[in-house]
Amino acid sequence: MSLISPNELKKLISENPGLTIIDIRSPEEISSGVIPNSKWMDVTSKSFMNDVSLLPKDKTYCVYCASGGRSSMVVPFMEMNGFTKVYELEGGIMAWENDGNTLVLPKEDK
Repeated sequence: MSLISPNELKKLISENPGLTIIDIRSPEEISSGVIPNSKWMDVTSKSFMNDVSLLPKDKTYCVYCASGGRSSMVVPFMEMNGFTKVYELEGGIMAWENDGNTLVLPKEDK
C-alpha cells in the first residue's frame, strides 16, 4: 500500500490526468465538502465492495476517508483484487484540509 501526503496527492493530480480520487465517506460526511474532482463511493453501502471490484483495474486511484481508518482497509482490498496503482491519502480529508487545501461541495450524481 502506498500512503501519500496531501502534497504528494497534489503532485499526482497534476502529473496524472487519468487519476481517479475516491471518497469513501458516508453521505453525512461528504455534505461538508470533498476534494475537488473526487468520485464518491459510500463505504457503508451494501454494494460497496462489489462496486469497487467493478472499477477498471488498470487505472490509477487515490482513496480517502475522514482520517485514514476506512481507507486503510479498502486499499488492501483493492490490491488483493488486482488493482496495481492504488494510493491512500494519509490522514484522509482532515489532513488535506489541515494542509490548507480547498474542499468543494459534492456534485449530485444521482
